[in-house]
Amino acid sequence: MRKTYLLLLMLGCTLAGHATYRGRVYVDSNRNGVYDKGEKTLRNVCVSDGLHVVKTGADGTYSLPGHERQRFVFITTPSGYSAEGKYYLRTEGNQEGQTYDFGLQEWNRCIGKDGSHRFVHVADTEIFNTVNQEDWANELRDYAANEKVAFMVHTGDICYENGLINHIRLMNTSNMGCPVFYGIGNHDLVKGKYGEELFESIYGPVCYSFDVGSTHYIMTPMLGGDYQPSYKARDVFRWVKNDLEQQPEGKPVIFFNHDLISYTDQFVFDLGDGETLDLSAYNVKGWFYGHWHSHFVRQQGRIRTVSTSTPDKGGIDHATSAFRVVDIDRQGNIESRLRYTYIHQSVAFASIANDVCVQDETGDFLLSINTYHTAAPAKSVTCSFTDNNGASLAPVKSLAPQSDWNWRAHFRLPETCRGRRIFVTATVRFSDGSIAKERTSFVYDSPHNVLHADWVTNLKANLLYTQPVVAEGKVFIASLDEELRGEAAVFALDAETGKQLWRHEVRNSIKNNIAYAEGTVLAQDAEGYLYALDAGTGAVKWEKKLALDGLPLVLEGLTVDRGKVYAGTGHGLAVYDIASGEQIWRNVGWQRNQAATCHPLVTEDVLVMGTQWSGLYGNDLKTGDLRWKLEEPDIRERGATPAYVDGLLYMASGNAFFVIEPSTGHIILRKPLPFSANTNSTPLLTDRLVIFGTQGCGLVALDRETWEEVWRVQTRPSLIYTSPYSRHPVATVDSSPILVGDIVYFGASDGILYGVNRQDGQVVWKHRTGAPVFSSLTNVGNRLFAADYSGNVYAFTLPE
Repeated sequence: MRKTYLLLLMLGCTLAGHATYRGRVYVDSNRNGVYDKGEKTLRNVCVSDGLHVVKTGADGTYSLPGHERQRFVFITTPSGYSAEGKYYLRTEGNQEGQTYDFGLQEWNRCIGKDGSHRFVHVADTEIFNTVNQEDWANELRDYAANEKVAFMVHTGDICYENGLINHIRLMNTSNMGCPVFYGIGNHDLVKGKYGEELFESIYGPVCYSFDVGSTHYIMTPMLGGDYQPSYKARDVFRWVKNDLEQQPEGKPVIFFNHDLISYTDQFVFDLGDGETLDLSAYNVKGWFYGHWHSHFVRQQGRIRTVSTSTPDKGGIDHATSAFRVVDIDRQGNIESRLRYTYIHQSVAFASIANDVCVQDETGDFLLSINTYHTAAPAKSVTCSFTDNNGASLAPVKSLAPQSDWNWRAHFRLPETCRGRRIFVTATVRFSDGSIAKERTSFVYDSPHNVLHADWVTNLKANLLYTQPVVAEGKVFIASLDEELRGEAAVFALDAETGKQLWRHEVRNSIKNNIAYAEGTVLAQDAEGYLYALDAGTGAVKWEKKLALDGLPLVLEGLTVDRGKVYAGTGHGLAVYDIASGEQIWRNVGWQRNQAATCHPLVTEDVLVMGTQWSGLYGNDLKTGDLRWKLEEPDIRERGATPAYVDGLLYMASGNAFFVIEPSTGHIILRKPLPFSANTNSTPLLTDRLVIFGTQGCGLVALDRETWEEVWRVQTRPSLIYTSPYSRHPVATVDSSPILVGDIVYFGASDGILYGVNRQDGQVVWKHRTGAPVFSSLTNVGNRLFAADYSGNVYAFTLPE
């Protein structure tokens, strides 16, 4: 009897320390927030106290034991229902007999009968110090309505106290028309009793889960940040393990977190006391995150990891401003596409400009149209052809989609049209029912006395900073694959016709410049693989895995010089013999920080390279030893590669222009600038000017003696924002200007190729592509080659 009494006393003490939490999950049919007799109860719904996870019984009720860090009771919102943001209840101040009931509403409008569905991933909006966020938020809302989005998820860095307080008004379940879920980032851990206190007061628990269709989603928190959280890693993963063990075997699972917490194919976490959590033991399909301000998709073993940059500004590594649209099938398989913000029904003829329409060798005319609308994808593009009286000259032509921007077709005109002006009207129908039209004209068989396009080829993949490389009568270029759809490749095109000669698929995006030497094309991808391909066939000569793993991704370009290729960055920066692939030396003198758009620069005796948010470095060209480093303000904002002219380095960086002695790293000149030059634009030096692109002021020319501004070409607002933290409506030039005769040629983020007089900056030529131009143009003989983000590659003939 005494033993029984003591046991009951001990049990009573335990229960007093951790109260029992009870409640019910039901369908609140009359929306009064209270369970009423006769309302439907829901069984087998998971309910948690942040550690334990139980399921509701046949009558919809549950009981949880609680734990010492208890602050919430929350449910796994079942598929087909919405909690309308009320999937959690606070338990602090729990009273005897208090119940925690969850009333749900039926909501299955955007879920397929087989469980397939679509969601939108948003990351790193960081709205604490910005304005006009409603512009992109309204586009997001419109897209969700047009494209049947089942839910939206924000994976953190809402940002600091101001951002946390205001973001919920910008994006919530009520104003977005679908459930909206939030995760916590490192900059969301702010001052308080514990780092997540403010986040919890607005957004609820940092760990939770929900079901949509046939897939189970789990939100987990950033494990550290600006202020110390109250939770530890093993607290999080113990709850995760308990949550997973309640799921039916084989059910697809997708995780959300602010960061990626495994860089290998192994997702095994130590819970302490010899206990582990191995995600490979469950049917985990994906891990979505942000944090790095990058677009990067990898297959890490069985798990697809997906990083999305920010929707309202350029990423730290010059990632495009976008949100991600994700399609999930009944097995939980993932397909995604980026949607670029701030673009309203843009339509442009890429193959018609300056009275000339591109023709092929058969005499057919080319229609290449770039069109984009953030809120709704284009569903059809047609073109009509008329004379100046409006009379039809040919049947209406339907175009076929080539990429997320480009549509393409060929057409013929009667011989009677020769010498006449032809008016072409494009009609674009978007999925929301809206229609956009654009009209242009050209002269059939006009004399080509202006710079004109000879051919335009679309590669059916996006092109970022890869400049066309021309050799052996071919144009070599490489593409992006921000969704792991098999679109990343190196291409060879016939320089005369634009016809594709070969295509070599690579593992991941090639985001920067490639190179040619000794019959070999060299490229490195975002995962850090270096490829040496036969220029004639595209066959692999050799490939290497650089000493780079995990994050950040490899954004940097590479360089060839005297039989060697310089590739990688940080401790992965190395020199290889082009013929054999043997490593000659590897850098150990400096580490990479964030990904940068620059590439290694060979000077007389030093290799110059940089990394974003750290600095610029000089390695001995023969040994690889670190000779010098510059890590001061402005230089830390590493974007463009310096120009090496007359034995000196010329570089625009941050809000300053520098002249540097390359052997020692001595700064000869530091000229403050009244604007940001944080772009990928390497300066062009003429006899009296230095010319370069800027973040928001287009193209600028400075006097080489006084270093004062001589002229600027103010381009239009960017179609897509790439320069770090740049936002609508800045006018960015990311490409490096080139000089041909007296004309400076460059491309801009506004989707226009420009030719300007080098003396006064007057625009003398334009070709509107309708998609951003991030890469530099290439001049070979009397030809110019260019590429735009839609996947178009262009060849132009210079006038005599």
